[in-house]
Amino acid sequence: MFWKGPVFTKDGFTGKGIDLKTCSIADALDDGEDGIIVPLFRNCHTHLGDTLARDDVPEGLTLAELVGPSGWKHKWLADNDAEASIRAGMREAIASGTGLVMDFREGGKAGLDAFEDMEYPGTLILLGRPEKDEELPGDNAGISSLADVGEMGVKLVRQSRKRNGLVGIHHSENEREKIRAIINLKPDFLVHMCHATDDDLKAVKSAGISIVICPRSNSYFGNLPPLSKMLELRIDVGFGTDNGMLCTANMLDEIRFIRQEFDSVDLQQILSIACFGLDDMFNKDGTSTYSNLDQSGWVLLSRAAEDNFESVFSPNAEILGVRWRN
Repeated sequence: MFWKGPVFTKDGFTGKGIDLKTCSIADALDDGEDGIIVPLFRNCHTHLGDTLARDDVPEGLTLAELVGPSGWKHKWLADNDAEASIRAGMREAIASGTGLVMDFREGGKAGLDAFEDMEYPGTLILLGRPEKDEELPGDNAGISSLADVGEMGVKLVRQSRKRNGLVGIHHSENEREKIRAIINLKPDFLVHMCHATDDDLKAVKSAGISIVICPRSNSYFGNLPPLSKMLELRIDVGFGTDNGMLCTANMLDEIRFIRQEFDSVDLQQILSIACFGLDDMFNKDGTSTYSNLDQSGWVLLSRAAEDNFESVFSPNAEILGVRWRN
C-alpha cells in the first residue's frame, strides 16, 4: 500500500509517495494524490505534566510566579493528577503526528514513573529532575536553570554523563544569563535563549551545543528567541511546545506561529527543523539511525494550497494519517 503525494526530505519535496510497508520513498506511482507527506514531527521540549491546568492558569503572572521553583505550576502539580495530565498531553502529540517527545520531568523518580503506562508509538526521551537531595532519576538530566540549582547543576551533569545520558538546561529565558558557566558544563542542548547576545550564540556554536526554542510559550511572557541569528550561525536547532498549560503539544500549531513571527525565515527551514531538529546532537557519534528516512515514520496532510509548503502551513490542512516508525 502506498500514500501518493510529494514527500518532504532534507532536500525539500521529492518523489511521488511512500511505501507504507517499508517507509521507502517511491519515485514513480500512478497518477493521483492522497495529500502531502512529511516525516513525523519532533517536539524537543515539553512539560506535559501541567497540560490539564490550561483552563486554570491565572492571568498576569510573571514567569517566576508561574513556573519558578515555588510558582503556581508546582502548587497545581502537587494538588492534581499529573499522570492524567501527561496522558492528555500525549494524546495531543500522537494526534498531531509527533514521533519524538522530549519531556522535562518534575517530581523526581515519581515524575518519571508517571510515564510508565503511556502507550506512545514514537520515541520518548525523559529528562529527570531530582526531588530535594535524591540523585538524578533516570539517565537524562533536565535542569530548570543554573540560577535555580546552583552547584547542584554540576552534580546532575556528572551523574548523567556517567550513565551516557543527555543534558538539557533552560537558559536566558526571561533575561540574559551569563553564558560561561553553561559552556563549562557542556550540556547537549539549551532551551529558550531568548535573551542571548550574538556573542553568547557564537560561544554556544563553538562549543557544539544545540538549542531548543519554544516561541509560542516564550511569547506568552513577551519574549522571542533570536531564531534568525541562530540559523545564520548554523546552530543545531529544535522546536518545542514547552508547558502544556500554555500551549498545545501540536507541532503544526507551533510551526504556524513561527511562520507568523519569523517572516524572514523561509518555510523549508522551519519545516526542516520541525522534522529533523537536533540532528547534530543525536548523531554526534556518527551512529544514530534516527535520521534515516528508511526508518522514519510519516504524516499524511491534506492539500490546502497549490504550493506544497503553503499547504503544510495552512490552518486548513488536516492530518489524514500517521505511519509510525519501523
